[in-house]
Amino acid sequence: MEERILALDVGTSSVKAVVTDADGRILGSTSRPYGLRTADGGWVDQDLDEILASTRESISSLLAGLPGGAREIAAVSVTAQMFNLVAVGRDGRPLLPMLSWLDQRSEPDASALAARMPPEEQYRILGSVVSGKDILPKILWLRDRRPEIYRQTATFLDCKEAVVMGLTGRATIDFAGASAFRLFDQPTRRWNLDACRELEIDEHLLPEIAPATAIAGGISRQMARATGLITGTPVTVGSGDVPASQVGAGAVRTGDAHVSLGTAVYFGVTLAEPADDPGGRLGVLGHMDPGAWILWLEIATGGGALAWLARAGGSLVAGEPLDYDDVDRMVAACAGDMEGLMFAPWLSGERVPLFDDRVRAAFVGLALNHGRGHLFRAVMEGVAFQMRWALEYGLAFGQPLQEIRAVGGGGMGSAWIQIIADILDRPIQLIRQPQDAAAVGAAACGMVALGLRPDFAFARDLATVGREYLPDPERRGALDERYAQFRQLYDVLAPFYGSGS
Repeated sequence: MEERILALDVGTSSVKAVVTDADGRILGSTSRPYGLRTADGGWVDQDLDEILASTRESISSLLAGLPGGAREIAAVSVTAQMFNLVAVGRDGRPLLPMLSWLDQRSEPDASALAARMPPEEQYRILGSVVSGKDILPKILWLRDRRPEIYRQTATFLDCKEAVVMGLTGRATIDFAGASAFRLFDQPTRRWNLDACRELEIDEHLLPEIAPATAIAGGISRQMARATGLITGTPVTVGSGDVPASQVGAGAVRTGDAHVSLGTAVYFGVTLAEPADDPGGRLGVLGHMDPGAWILWLEIATGGGALAWLARAGGSLVAGEPLDYDDVDRMVAACAGDMEGLMFAPWLSGERVPLFDDRVRAAFVGLALNHGRGHLFRAVMEGVAFQMRWALEYGLAFGQPLQEIRAVGGGGMGSAWIQIIADILDRPIQLIRQPQDAAAVGAAACGMVALGLRPDFAFARDLATVGREYLPDPERRGALDERYAQFRQLYDVLAPFYGSGS
């Protein structure tokens, strides 16, 4: 029987389970939702037991539709959302809900760290300057605000590592996941013990590091009973959604980039070696490929900004659902009469290149003649201008770009991707199955782990391009002028929120 890979993509709102053949073709897919919990003080967390239950249900449902059932599965490979924190006890159970990548409760801890270790020193010691959304301040929050939980903790994990542990009972993390902790020593690919001691973090609470393509362990008997998988089926160490999408998009050559068009937007650029930030702020991430690295450039609010406007505007049109085709038509109709209307897209602060969690969004230049189409276009252009700013910051690292492949895209619509191509002045290649990229990347990890492929070079052909969006040269001059104006918005708005230098 031909070998199949069961790939799990554990996202923020749902888990997707897919089965692929040895060529990466998806043979079956299913998903299960779960929720986020929010509270005052920027708290956002998730019930890991609910995530694991949805994962088990997805696996069982998928296996039920396979002619050969679990006998067809040669390996399981996991990818998941990154920059979360799970504190696991000695029995392997979570000691409190998973602190989400959206969680901002540890902003005071990040500020306290900055007072103790200024940004330039953070970059020298940690390889990056951290914010309240990062894993490290979450650990400091737990240590200082919940010391009883810290004392009971056996291991700190991210979401993917927690799912792999649920499948196998083993706590293992890959290079990309370890680098997200900002306690990772790039040259040795081990934990940075000096940094741990400097920050008074017990290094024994950090999991074992291994390549993404290593085998973390086999499916446990308990998980086999719960899912129908065969006990001992190998499970890869796997990698988070950033490197998985990088591979799933086929952006595997040095200089290739992928852009994820989701709630947040980010670029991933493949590097042959870790590169230094001339600005002394941003550290690179590990890659699914042990011989590569990723320059990760996150824009905090992308598709989330359009979703926000749709919700806010819905009350003005009697709660009608958003028709994205209609939005595309409205946005196209007002392309030439924005009359200076702009949107600063910082609904939840901003990452690259502002690194400011306090700044907030604004419409600038609203007039009586502006309607819904103008607002939607302003949001699309504002996010795209911020993407250009982030990409320009990334180019200062010195790696020339080759292709940019787009994944995700839920609710983006073709008009928005065209706006992005125009503002970046670069072609954007939307892959044929953009919302399956992370799962396909996880499956590719399983193929390399099993020796079915020698490396990840095959992934470039695995991800076929469905459509290429070419920039309109006639719009370049006007967009350059608007971009220069956009760049001034931060200096104007930041003082209102106690932000800026």
